Amino acid sequence: MIFPYPSLREQQKELINDVKTALARGQNLLADAPTGLGKTIAALYPSIEYALENNKIVFFLTARHSQHKMAVETLQKIRQHTDIGAVDIIGKKWLCSYDVDKMDSSMFNNFCNGMVKNKNCAFLAATRESVKEKELKESARKAIQGVRKEVIHSEDFKARHCKEFCCYELLMEAAKKSNVIIGDYFHIFSPIGEAFFKKMEKEIEDSIIIVDEAHNLPSRIRDRLSSKISIKTIRFAIEEAKEFGHDDIVDLLERLQNIFDYLSRHMAGNEAFVSKQDFLDHIEKYSDVEQLTEDFYNIGKDVLREKKRSSIDHIASFIEQWSGPDNGYARILSKEGKDVVLYYNCLDPSIISRPKIENSHSTIMMSGTLQPIEMFADVLGFDRSKTTMKRYSSPFQKQNRLDIIIGNITTLYKERNEKTFQDIANMVRSCSRNIRGNAAVFFPSYDILKKVFYEIGSLEKQIIVETQGMSKKEKMELYDEFASYSDKGGAVLFAVMAGSFSEGIDLPGNLLNGVIIVGIPFGRPDKNTEALIAYYDRLFKKGKEYGYVYPAMIKVIQAAGRCIRTENDRGVCIFADKRYLWSSYRRFLPDDIKTANNTDFLIKDFFQ
Repeated sequence: MIFPYPSLREQQKELINDVKTALARGQNLLADAPTGLGKTIAALYPSIEYALENNKIVFFLTARHSQHKMAVETLQKIRQHTDIGAVDIIGKKWLCSYDVDKMDSSMFNNFCNGMVKNKNCAFLAATRESVKEKELKESARKAIQGVRKEVIHSEDFKARHCKEFCCYELLMEAAKKSNVIIGDYFHIFSPIGEAFFKKMEKEIEDSIIIVDEAHNLPSRIRDRLSSKISIKTIRFAIEEAKEFGHDDIVDLLERLQNIFDYLSRHMAGNEAFVSKQDFLDHIEKYSDVEQLTEDFYNIGKDVLREKKRSSIDHIASFIEQWSGPDNGYARILSKEGKDVVLYYNCLDPSIISRPKIENSHSTIMMSGTLQPIEMFADVLGFDRSKTTMKRYSSPFQKQNRLDIIIGNITTLYKERNEKTFQDIANMVRSCSRNIRGNAAVFFPSYDILKKVFYEIGSLEKQIIVETQGMSKKEKMELYDEFASYSDKGGAVLFAVMAGSFSEGIDLPGNLLNGVIIVGIPFGRPDKNTEALIAYYDRLFKKGKEYGYVYPAMIKVIQAAGRCIRTENDRGVCIFADKRYLWSSYRRFLPDDIKTANNTDFLIKDFFQ
């Protein structure tokens, strides 16, 4: 194969050689590789070469649609020199031509399954001869040629070729004859993984799995394996049962609501752990659990013939999951305002990831924030005897980035008061004034963001604010607006850590010249965090580190990484909290970081 770029960075060459070694040995690689190294091509180039020579399939998994596009662009360059078949597949919901935007994944799955089983999907009918035969219609076969002739992002393929067809079905058909598949994490690392391989007629033993931005994988798997229902869900289900004439289950649903009321009245505080059997015993007083679940599923099917979602079906799914294992899960009842929510939360992502890693030919995970690397090996279930764990140096010159700790403020909960937010506002005002052009301020929560914004009132530069619950379109419009100020004197973006603007986006050159990190984004000290800490303490004797401290610092480093995206970028990164001076947190920050409560001179001197 021909490397599709004119030159190789030294660190990039090192990563390519390590990938080649892992593939040749049938082993794994955990790569902590910083921004700008060129991780995507460094992983794909040797993996595709090995796959073509050894009849393997390469899966490149990402967390965001924007990262899909970056992988597509890289494969387009490779394809100019090497004949490969490559398919990009995003989540089935995003490929659906029905109006499903407002559905969550569970609701969409119920809707899609119902439409298929009841033969109501016009797009599937136009694509396949029949559900059982699985043969493509001739017109659908012609549409597939569009993806076989070029590497194309799935959203573009949908727009060009899928006005009448099921886009997901076409892409999965194209995947059967492809060497490379770009996918989402859940395509492999979730309960649907086996069905995904079966539909593509691939074997995991022949797979080279590359996971980009792998620091996101543990939390994504946990979310995928978790479920919840609430009193609000039950009330919707009661209305649904009445609307569709299933009065026979209204009494059961009302009794289920009474169980929630009873459990919430008899718990101390707003949260409590609940045993599996305790909840099931309460249900058994009124109905056999298996029979109730089956009845609810059947009624849910009736609802899904008419509507796009069913609360009754969701309750059936939850009760079935609730009857699952205890180990690696937490069962929590929570009072949330006027609602009461019952959670079945996954604590251990290795339940899914370990068997996939063990059975693949090789698994390569890479990120700019895969530290501490040993934590990811433990949490995801890597066999250390078959895994290389390596940290790569940055290709960027150190003098292009100024790192400063401001140690006279904090967002520690016990120290928060009106003066705290005034001090933060004054710090943001001073730093953003001295940063040339655009700056971004990342907060640990929307609540703190709002309080600082209220104290600031206004700045010399335009303030642009990320708000909770923004749509994908609104986020893109906000990004474009912020970028447009780079040649108009600059703007200041207010956003949260672990949000859409703190990772997964690129603001190279003068689009972003400074990042201010306010506080540390620790998870809520709730029952789920308590369970996570206890679980990892039992397994690795590192509960607080794995369950609380390290995940927060990974979010910090991700946000700070928005500043320097290319080797020519220059920028300032400010870490504003006294806890960054403590050794347990400072170890994550650059060795040459400076400390200053007044940053005016340092920032001005850097830009001059």
